Amino acid sequence: MPESADRIKPILLLGVGNALQMDDGIGVRAVERLMDMDLPDAVEPVDGGIAGLDLLKVISGRKILIVIDAVDGGMKPGTIYRFTPEEIDGGSFRMDSLHQIGLLETLRMARLTNDAPDQTVVIGIQPETVDWGLSLTKSLSESLPKVVSTALDEIKNALDHPAIANHQTKPTEGKK
Repeated sequence: MPESADRIKPILLLGVGNALQMDDGIGVRAVERLMDMDLPDAVEPVDGGIAGLDLLKVISGRKILIVIDAVDGGMKPGTIYRFTPEEIDGGSFRMDSLHQIGLLETLRMARLTNDAPDQTVVIGIQPETVDWGLSLTKSLSESLPKVVSTALDEIKNALDHPAIANHQTKPTEGKK
């Protein structure tokens, strides 16, 4: 769960998905890996599971939100997409996030209460199979290191954001 309001980290790295439905859990699996890394002080990784609107309190007060989720864009399984909610909301980006409605509604609610992040980016991964099971398919298991690397690149980009520049940070690398 997020830190207290006076100590909230400006960058939220949010993995969403249902880990009980194979590739739908890719966002959660990626965040689990990132939690084992020595992330910059400005970053808080959170397993959002399938929480939906309950994530409003987790998102509140953040400057940058990076979401990792399974997204059906009709491409080869393991394909990684990068987009903003505005691209989906405005209809210029035709993809179906398995949690798109929950995420978009949560962000709309955050805007209404003036708690929306300044910037949101979604790292979407094309699933192969969404069905009952605890394991990712082979294609998504093989793409998991690239998903983690993509998330680390987004974190590095986020650290350049003016609202983050004053926050104490440390380099991103694996835990020792």
